[in-house]
Amino acid sequence: MDEAVGILREGRSRPQQRIGKAAKDFLTEVDLASEAAMKRALAASTPEIGFYGEEGGGAALDSGRVWVADPLDGTINYATGSPLCGVMLGLLEDGVPVLGVIDLPFLGVRVDSGAVVDVDAFDQAIIGMGDAFHRGGARMDAYLELTMTTHRRALRFRCVGAASVLWVWLVGGQIQGMLLAHNNPYDVVAGHAIARAAGAVCTDYAGAPLTLASAGAMAAVPGIQSELVSLAADLAEVAASGE
Repeated sequence: MDEAVGILREGRSRPQQRIGKAAKDFLTEVDLASEAAMKRALAASTPEIGFYGEEGGGAALDSGRVWVADPLDGTINYATGSPLCGVMLGLLEDGVPVLGVIDLPFLGVRVDSGAVVDVDAFDQAIIGMGDAFHRGGARMDAYLELTMTTHRRALRFRCVGAASVLWVWLVGGQIQGMLLAHNNPYDVVAGHAIARAAGAVCTDYAGAPLTLASAGAMAAVPGIQSELVSLAADLAEVAASGE
């Protein structure tokens, strides 16, 4: 983790070449260098544990012990000078998140534990939502409708372009709920492990326990979890249909 964080900090001083990845998405040389450093260090220190990274993939996730890494979460934020980005590392045991650490290098924060700050009602809660840039069709429409509804009903709304920041804020009490437009393991495993231990309820959009197979990920403090699930009902239906 320390070497990866150092690579992010050092890379910030120079322009980054943008390497096309998908529609409206890219990675940089820093993503690749950070992941290579994490993979190399973990292979040396824990050779018996598999590795899976956002950029290079790796070991199967559903059995044994596997490190799951996001070497640079919030790449577009990083590349455009925003401090809202991080490095994430989680550990799976037979597909279940058991350990996580998240470092936000430009905010000076590293967490591997925390404690949520519960509230009694949705209008007392601050809710964070991930970008929906990579989704289209009925699922994206449902996600954007949920975004608007949440914005209207919550105390405040946050969209920062980095799952790492949302997980850190949830376990630190700065927000009370979060939703992602996906369930990518590199964006979820570390945060899931930390948030669950910190008192958050981590589920899919329908309120079922969050697993690697879930169609989407969300987490909330106990006081608003049931209402958040209710608000996400249309999104849950669309996600379950595979549209």
